[in-house]
Amino acid sequence: MSESSPAAPEKSVAPALSKGFAILELVAQQPGLSFSQIKTGLGLPSSSCHHLVTTLCRLGALQMQSNRGYVLGLRLFELGSIAANQRQLNELALPALKQLAQDVQLTCHLGVMEGDEAVYLLKVEGNREIRVNTWVGKRLSLHSSSLGKVLLAWLPPAELDAILAHHDWQRKTANTIVDADSFRAHLREVKARGWASDDQEDIANIRCVAAPVLDAQGHVVAALSAVGTILDIAAERFVPLAQQIGDTARELSRQLGHRS
Repeated sequence: MSESSPAAPEKSVAPALSKGFAILELVAQQPGLSFSQIKTGLGLPSSSCHHLVTTLCRLGALQMQSNRGYVLGLRLFELGSIAANQRQLNELALPALKQLAQDVQLTCHLGVMEGDEAVYLLKVEGNREIRVNTWVGKRLSLHSSSLGKVLLAWLPPAELDAILAHHDWQRKTANTIVDADSFRAHLREVKARGWASDDQEDIANIRCVAAPVLDAQGHVVAALSAVGTILDIAAERFVPLAQQIGDTARELSRQLGHRS
């Protein structure tokens, strides 16, 4: 068997993962293969193949049919849909984010929740001499950033409780909310008004405002935010800035299929 065949993953850094993907690729190309056909097709030992197939079935990546043939599992469909939506989200959001940054003359971001943090997917600079040091891929604490607050505020109560139960309530500044009950009350205010602010809660002298982006089912899938120094964003600017960000977020939500 050539090195380019699916059985070559032994040389990879994570051979079990590579072999698992080889099984998925083979079943994708030939749905309904039996265990024996998978084992023979990839040249895998019986014990190794059995362990991999069993694990993939347990994870929902493979599914055994009544005739004992295997097809791809629904979990892969779910993950594929999420990946497609994220790519669609980025493509739709970039022009809107550019226009928002031009309108508000601040650094604007698109962010999502990943694990117990928020992360920036997109960034567009406003035309300002003083710029806040951010980057695509930067991770933010959920409790001290406006973007993180928005991503939490619309979660179902049980899901929110699960996240906050293990959250690291690090005090970033004197303004950071570090009490779980106070933070829950704050999130209720965020949801009621439809936007969140970070008034020097994550970094001293930095303010930020964010609004939610919703999908067709009404779930918050991302947040738009604008960030600047306390000179760029005076306290009295929070409400009009939130309106501008909210208008952009609602239009992006509409493009994703949300109907308010």
